[in-house]
Amino acid sequence: MTLVLRSIEHGFGAQKVLDRVTFAVAPGEVHALLGMNGAGKSTLLHLAAGVYIPQGGAVEIDRRPVAFRSPKEAAAAGIVFLTQEVDRGLVPSLTVHENLTVGLLKDERRIGFSRRNNRLRAREMLRRFGLDWNVNRPVASLSIYEKQMLSIVRAVAGQAKYLLLDEPTASFDRKEAERFGQLIEELKRQGIGIVFVSHRMNEIFALSDRISVLRGGKLVLERKTGQTTLEEVVAAMTGGEASIRRRPYKEFEGPEQFAVRGLPLDPDAPGIGLGLKPGEIVVGFGLLGSGKTRLARALFGASKPYRALIRGNERLIRGTRGAARQGLAFVPEERGKQGIWKRYDIRTHLALSFRGWIFKSREIAYARELIGAFAISPAIPSYKAGALSGGNQQKVAIAKWFARKPVLAIFDEPMKGIDVAAKETIFRMIESLADQGASILYLTAEPDDALRIADRIFVLSRRRIVAWMSSDKATAEMLLSVAERGEQPSGGN
Repeated sequence: MTLVLRSIEHGFGAQKVLDRVTFAVAPGEVHALLGMNGAGKSTLLHLAAGVYIPQGGAVEIDRRPVAFRSPKEAAAAGIVFLTQEVDRGLVPSLTVHENLTVGLLKDERRIGFSRRNNRLRAREMLRRFGLDWNVNRPVASLSIYEKQMLSIVRAVAGQAKYLLLDEPTASFDRKEAERFGQLIEELKRQGIGIVFVSHRMNEIFALSDRISVLRGGKLVLERKTGQTTLEEVVAAMTGGEASIRRRPYKEFEGPEQFAVRGLPLDPDAPGIGLGLKPGEIVVGFGLLGSGKTRLARALFGASKPYRALIRGNERLIRGTRGAARQGLAFVPEERGKQGIWKRYDIRTHLALSFRGWIFKSREIAYARELIGAFAISPAIPSYKAGALSGGNQQKVAIAKWFARKPVLAIFDEPMKGIDVAAKETIFRMIESLADQGASILYLTAEPDDALRIADRIFVLSRRRIVAWMSSDKATAEMLLSVAERGEQPSGGN
């Protein structure tokens, strides 16, 4: 029973996302699906899982075309898509055994219910995969790793024949990743086909049987894992870099405007040391799980108090309010939850940093100035931030810091979910902030974004800095290779 997506074509509006892509996974096979951000991986998974209906081509099971109109129909055919959002599909208020068996009881149309038998059944399901858990624990108390494993076991118990796994190990530590690998081997022995999306190349080469690479919506490489190399895969993912627009290279002189030494991110890793000069844009590049977001939150005072040198003076950063008072700004990855207030209008956001007497006319005039400067659309100060597109929400999340004139502005994956048209405007906003004298720390897992905006680049791996590079000498292949291997290349800067 082979699952095939044959000659798939799909797009959104005028933008073509997939162009005649054929992708197959056989029973008991792990087929890795790789590609940069925007390559089409997520869209392909959504098509296989019935979230979208392909505009061209067909989904086939054993050479028979199937037409799923919903994820429920795909699941009934044995195809289950497990996203990075591990809480999706689980009920936090219910126990492990209730989450595992409630779907089975419904499918079996059982009327009677025995809590004791339910617990026994759940324990047996878990033990098949080497998991000896307390099945009475509420799911809300589980770690991300445990929730991910629970979701997989539940899918298999529900007769899943194919699992589509999107970055399942992104938040796992080394031991959790090893146990996950053991689970994958057991799933293969049971004849379950797995589509595995991950940025962690060591796991891809350890767990997969085949590797396919998408770039720009096209299939550019398909190999048996043993017949390719990391260098070949990375080259296929990144393609030519000539089209990447880069920030003109410049060396910054003079004293550091912001510096921190020994900032702890992990008890088992050395503390982070950073120093940024006025107007300098430093990029922290790291794959999922490298510690990027942890670093951003720690610097903005969301973890433990720490000491930093700010314009030559030692300051204690205690809490996020204290960080803002010391001249730090933060644009988080989850802008919809942490970067904006959806119920408030654009004007309110852009006037947040004003001090002294606030007049409505002054707020409106300032809002209009920034709206025009950064092409925020619609250009209406009273427009609710929650009703804006993702790109315009991000513009507001950045623009609200301009009046404060920050010493250090921290950006955590600011291009997440941003269309191509909006990206360049946002890059220019960040450069404009740097031109005003702010030091910029830009954190990303996207090599093209790193190369576009950086003056200097450091690579994070396992919550430690493993390499520094100047932007004029760095390449996408170099960034990915260093991040994956966790060490500075020979001859690197």
